[in-house]
Amino acid sequence: MVDKKVDVLIVGAGPTGLTLGLTLARYGISFEIIDRKTTPSNNSRAIGIQPRTIEVFSRLDVAKEVLGRARTIEKGNLYFSGQWTAKLEFSRLVTPYPFVTLLRQNETEAILEDALNGHGHSVQRGESLVSLTHYPSRVLAHLESDASNRTIEAKYVVAADGANSSIRRMLALPFSGKSFKESWVLADMKAKWNISREEVHIFFSDRGVLEVFPLTDDTIRITGNLASDESFNESELRNLIEQRSHMDVEIDEVEWFSLFRVHNRMVDSFIHNRVILMGDAAHINSPVGGQGMNTGIADSFNLGWKLWLHLKAGAPFRVVASYRDEREHVARNVLQTTNVATEVLQTTLPVFLPFQALGADVFTRVNLVNQKITERIAQLHLSYPGHSRIPFLRVAKGKIFPEIEIIRTDDGLRTKISEIADGRFQVLILDDDKRDATELYDYLNDHQSFFQIITLSKTSRPFFDQGNELAKSLFMKRGVLVIRPDGYLLHKQRHLRPDSLQETMSTWLPTP
Repeated sequence: MVDKKVDVLIVGAGPTGLTLGLTLARYGISFEIIDRKTTPSNNSRAIGIQPRTIEVFSRLDVAKEVLGRARTIEKGNLYFSGQWTAKLEFSRLVTPYPFVTLLRQNETEAILEDALNGHGHSVQRGESLVSLTHYPSRVLAHLESDASNRTIEAKYVVAADGANSSIRRMLALPFSGKSFKESWVLADMKAKWNISREEVHIFFSDRGVLEVFPLTDDTIRITGNLASDESFNESELRNLIEQRSHMDVEIDEVEWFSLFRVHNRMVDSFIHNRVILMGDAAHINSPVGGQGMNTGIADSFNLGWKLWLHLKAGAPFRVVASYRDEREHVARNVLQTTNVATEVLQTTLPVFLPFQALGADVFTRVNLVNQKITERIAQLHLSYPGHSRIPFLRVAKGKIFPEIEIIRTDDGLRTKISEIADGRFQVLILDDDKRDATELYDYLNDHQSFFQIITLSKTSRPFFDQGNELAKSLFMKRGVLVIRPDGYLLHKQRHLRPDSLQETMSTWLPTP
């Protein structure tokens, strides 16, 4: 017997599952979100929120809450053998959020869950998925809790249940990749240490690497690699810090201590019939650079608006299938990057340190190289298959559209494109009032449930392009730009006719 029918069942209420739930709630899609844990996590775990993720949170109306509770970091310091050597500058990133945001994962989850509750949804805790029964057009999910058992019928089941995913095991999916021999230590602590609490610090030494992240004015997070045969306990933290930083430290309290192994793994496909995998259930990577949680959140946001088009508007399944193509491409990119970065960080041979220091000093002094490194960490470099290959092209199909600002006519203040996003495709029309755009507007108005139309000229309302500032920055006198609900540029044309726009949108919208 089926106890409940929904469009989507989300298994797992970490940042990935909560982001998907919040996205679906905003689109009015029916769903249930469950988690086997009876209470929310109280562990800090992942703490780094990249600028691209803050852009996503802006579109979900939770960015201000996250930034209000977090610490933002604009600079990272690199030390070799105790000597300061180089600095990474996040403040030069082309984004409204040119910094790395540090916030405990349990606080990020609490913000997302509060927003979800505000839409009338809640996490069903203490329930575990015990089995799935597959049919061509639906899935029966059999759930178990201490209180009762129940069966949910869903059109899609989403595995957001982490690195030890029960769904991945049920489907017997290979989780291919590698595991590093070395263990890593992680600790959150209150400590007296003569370093800036407004910057990140990374120390390279012949004993290993030490990464230091300030969580609050008096609490820091440290991570560091250990030799493959090295045993380690909490009492040795002070020695590890002082040996690698060549600085004195006094530890007042250790709030959390953990040892972990680094894995870089990925499933063969993110979609298996009506089961969709995302986040750590689909891919896990080294924590170096803070990419894991951010990649999972981006998975969710990518899938959410595609499920809206498919389930609510009747778009073909190929729209959902594009999640697999796009996010597998990104996951492979992230795994390759973090794999190389981990190998570099774990290189402890003394003979290599002077060369590493020289390279860090030389390359980070080149602004373009510094920016490319920080863009990669910030996940602002990521693009989807089919994007323009022209180097240094700022606005191109398949790339993240720059977070531009436009002027509100009511008060003359600037607002970001993401801040006015309502979940539809945003259509920016640069109109110089010299061409008849009647056919274009007729097409857009006939499909207004999918399009948020934003006309920009010197005199347009409710927004205007002051002095054609935006048009000039894009080198476009007139034209149309279509931004996907997740902030990627889908379409660009330098005229106001509807034909090429219609051709592009025919891939995404339901056929009449």
